[in-house]
Amino acid sequence: MRKFLKPSLLSAALALTLAFGAAPLTSHAAEAVPASQTAEAVSAVQSVDAAPISAVVPAADASAASVPSATVSLQGKKVSILGDSISTFTGTMPADYNIYYPESGDIPNAGQTWWGQLLANTGMVLCRNASSANTDVTGNSLALDGSAPGCSIRRIVDLKGTDGSNPDVIIIYMGINDFARSRTLGSFTSPGVQTEGEVMVFTDAYELMLQKIKALYPTASIYCCTLLERCDLNGNTGAPAVNLNGDTVADFNTQIKAIAKAYGASVIDFYNCGINYTNLSLFTVDGIHPTWIGAGVLGQCATQAVLSSVGA
Repeated sequence: MRKFLKPSLLSAALALTLAFGAAPLTSHAAEAVPASQTAEAVSAVQSVDAAPISAVVPAADASAASVPSATVSLQGKKVSILGDSISTFTGTMPADYNIYYPESGDIPNAGQTWWGQLLANTGMVLCRNASSANTDVTGNSLALDGSAPGCSIRRIVDLKGTDGSNPDVIIIYMGINDFARSRTLGSFTSPGVQTEGEVMVFTDAYELMLQKIKALYPTASIYCCTLLERCDLNGNTGAPAVNLNGDTVADFNTQIKAIAKAYGASVIDFYNCGINYTNLSLFTVDGIHPTWIGAGVLGQCATQAVLSSVGA
């Protein structure tokens, strides 16, 4: 039986990191993926529209006994991810999407991503990974390319499985690039009508994204992830990051939680998982992207949130 990591995961992960050494931080304004690496990674998969997901992430454990009994209600449920580079992994995404992992990060296999560990912990299966590196929630909602923003219909449609099936669960983990690019945050008060086009206020774009998801997948359970703290715009840690508008990651998270609540979505609170500006160098490769140890912390946080939401 797969055993859950206890709340002591963070201290254990810290010990592992100290034992093996932490990667030095490098400067990133947003999730800057080196152009040469991005081009190489994307070209490698241009000829195929994502390898069969089963070849990358096992569809499910071989027997019900391999997952805790508390997850019986989740076993076999199909999960789709809407994210940025932190959630990418080659072979699980549409071919024209931008890649970060594993080519540019410290996560060698999909099972070590935060969502891969969530699947293993719960018995759920991957429907589609609609994560594309270096993308925002804000932007042209009518864009159709692999760098389209989270509020675009392209990204929402891509949550369907390659066989056309709809996800049972949708997890959204986006917004850190909007923060880094100092997009206007906005202030959400209550649901409103959002229009298509260039949607450049974060709260408007996030709301439009949720409106589209609920319209296209009315029976899906939706989870919105708060954003993990990150290095500042110059790559420094040691204090909460502040963007050019004076907004913090916590400010963005306040809006994400308010919109999620208004639209009946559950929250996975990555911001309070234990990784913060004081230990980013221990759990990320660059102050932004988790190492496999950092992804383990996120995976456990997501597992606990999902199990809690279904009463397990």
